[in-house]
Amino acid sequence: MRRTFLWIFVVTALVLQVTLFTKIEISGARPDAVIVVLVYLAFSFGAIVGSIVGFLIGLAEFAIMSTTMASLPLAGTVVGFLVGRYGTKIMYENYLVQLAIIFASVLVFDSINLVWSAPSDLATDLVRWSIPGAAYTAVVGVGLVAFFERILGLRLVL
Repeated sequence: MRRTFLWIFVVTALVLQVTLFTKIEISGARPDAVIVVLVYLAFSFGAIVGSIVGFLIGLAEFAIMSTTMASLPLAGTVVGFLVGRYGTKIMYENYLVQLAIIFASVLVFDSINLVWSAPSDLATDLVRWSIPGAAYTAVVGVGLVAFFERILGLRLVL
């Protein structure tokens, strides 16, 4: 039952990423629901599950979004491992800590993808796209978690 719920959670995030989150773009930045789900699954289950889920999420995102970013599974694996390995040692009940971890996770994810795609100017792309996207994702992600935990009474981090 628990595994089924987790996969429904992941598939829902993928569907939201492809449909709803493309519509709420602000100045070229849009939230990344997939990274938020990956971070909270890695928090809950550790580095191994975070790595596996990160790889599978990256692979699904690569297949669904029909992008040429073959580095998505690698980036998902690295983020899932790092958050699962080191994020669980941090007290993550504080929403500011969650915000910082999601922000850093999006930056790592985007940096791997930008290095893989060999951009002309990595620093410009990070400043122009990744940092605003990471900030937007962190605020939306922590807002959704606060909504689920405070209003609906659901506990996302186990």
